[in-house]
Amino acid sequence: MAIDRGRMKKKKKTAGLTITSLMDMMTIILVYLLKSFSAEGQLMTNADNLVLPLSTSKESPKETHLMLAITNEWVMVDNIPVARTSQVREKDDISVTAVRDKLTLAMKQEENMVKVGALSQVKGEIVVQCDKNIDYDVIYKIMATCGEVGYNAIKFAVMGREE
Repeated sequence: MAIDRGRMKKKKKTAGLTITSLMDMMTIILVYLLKSFSAEGQLMTNADNLVLPLSTSKESPKETHLMLAITNEWVMVDNIPVARTSQVREKDDISVTAVRDKLTLAMKQEENMVKVGALSQVKGEIVVQCDKNIDYDVIYKIMATCGEVGYNAIKFAVMGREE
């Protein structure tokens, strides 16, 4: 019995496009772009009704745990109004009681985070956003209150000037 070899041959399949490695490469590129985009994004939000002073600083802001904003109406800690700016201006004492109390709570939270292990040490960093038209005596009183509580690393938020 003769076997016809022509009928028994399997048809060759054409090689299809394997997209597994292409998908891996595109995923890696996407993750890289998302990481670099989020690293350059805005790390803090401006308080309402706040015009920051202009600066030629090239340093980008770093992430911070505590933000204090001084607007024309309010002194706010983490976007929560704490004291009226007019009351701070009129007060003779250099320490602002309401701000000091709020910052003391924030310092205790930071100390607890160190105990739990979420932070390596208490940094005492605070970012102050203040309107460019705020009087110096208000800023001075707020800075003195921050230093009294233990927030000695005070950084001011400014808007970058386009050259």
